Amino acid sequence: MKYFLLTTFLFCSVYCNAQIYKPKLEIVATPGLFVESTSYDSLLPAHQKRAARIGDVTSYAMQLSLPLKNERWTVKAGIGFSQRHFSINKYTLDDFFIALFAFDAQPHRDSFNLSRIKFTDNYFQVPLSCSYTVTRPLHNFQLAFGINVLSNFLITAKANLTFDSTYKTPAASDIAYAKNVYTHNASKYVCTIQPYAEASFLISKKLGLLFQSGFPSYYSSRLDKRLTTSTIELFSFTFGATLSLK
Repeated sequence: MKYFLLTTFLFCSVYCNAQIYKPKLEIVATPGLFVESTSYDSLLPAHQKRAARIGDVTSYAMQLSLPLKNERWTVKAGIGFSQRHFSINKYTLDDFFIALFAFDAQPHRDSFNLSRIKFTDNYFQVPLSCSYTVTRPLHNFQLAFGINVLSNFLITAKANLTFDSTYKTPAASDIAYAKNVYTHNASKYVCTIQPYAEASFLISKKLGLLFQSGFPSYYSSRLDKRLTTSTIELFSFTFGATLSLK
């Protein structure tokens, strides 16, 4: 997959080099939410196997926006940084309400040693996108729809662990071992293909603002080779500044 994306990027770069019209430099930030589906692995608590977990993602990128000569099609490419967080909890919201209201109910018994695992993954990001402008080429406003292809290469993976003291009081070696187990299988490469709508405004001759809303992803690879099965990017919102280079 990554070789296909690299080939596509090189092809677009060569083609657009002869077609570029008024290139722009963009600096953007993108917060968003995603849903991660867990596997049936033994490293997961019983209530969190085959479950859906909501996480957050924040990306920062600097990219070149290259409108083609017809002023309708635009391609973008750049570099950036992305960070994702998601957590897996041993006890669910149901357990809380059962303990609060159902006094005669049997408590949730599970000898799994961890009560919470919080993942933080950092990536070097290579964003690539293509869009079509639906408004006429006005000087102060443009509305476009497009597709983002985000290639993320893992830099670091971190797991913060909270042990369930009912079942285990960890030694330092236990903590170090568990952290290594939970970070070892983080996916080295994560790809997302996501449609979006973008509005851009000129505030001076060269400076502008852009706002981009991302829709649920068409495809995203899993974050962990052992613990997760799929990822869906639910929503993202990009805001940033543009600088015309001509």
